[in-house]
Amino acid sequence: MTTKSETNFNRLKKTVLAANFVKKHNGSWDHNQWLEFCETLKSKKYTPIDFDQVGLLLEEKKANYFANQ
Repeated sequence: MTTKSETNFNRLKKTVLAANFVKKHNGSWDHNQWLEFCETLKSKKYTPIDFDQVGLLLEEKKANYFANQ
């Protein structure tokens, strides 16, 4: 059975939100920017969500961002 958190994470993965965040910050962000991204996810109704998994998704998008530079 899929949890609401897993469902929200899978929904997020299908969007460009994470990739756009990485691109906007040129592959580098600070803690406050990370917190703002988390708040964006909350405002867009992506919570509950596992923010550790979101962090890993951002790192994956970051690697892709630099690989395509």
